[in-house]
Amino acid sequence: MKFIITEDQLRLLSEEYRRDRWDAEYSDEYPKYKSILMKMIHQNVKAWGKRPESIYLMDEEGNPLFTYREPSKTLYYDYSIDDEMQDIIPYHIMARHFKNAAYDYFKELFPDVEIKEVSGANIV
Repeated sequence: MKFIITEDQLRLLSEEYRRDRWDAEYSDEYPKYKSILMKMIHQNVKAWGKRPESIYLMDEEGNPLFTYREPSKTLYYDYSIDDEMQDIIPYHIMARHFKNAAYDYFKELFPDVEIKEVSGANIV
């Protein structure tokens, strides 16, 4: 079976992660907050594990904070890490930049992994 797609559809299928359209205008602001966001993520992540088609980053108790799903190429972060960090970093900064920091942190650890989307979730 063959599928016919447009060039725009092909571009969308092949592109990696990018900013959401609603926060794109704040992209120049991210470098100011990147270092603190990355440090806070690093302080929370104490271990990692791998299962077929998934990679997990966990806290000291073994609770997953980040989960990468290979089939969908999606990185999920647990809302608990977002809530903890909001006690220190204002909400509007977290809302605009946390996804990008999560992407950057994960890519530092696993540079060969392709991420197309970053999303919050209740990871169990």
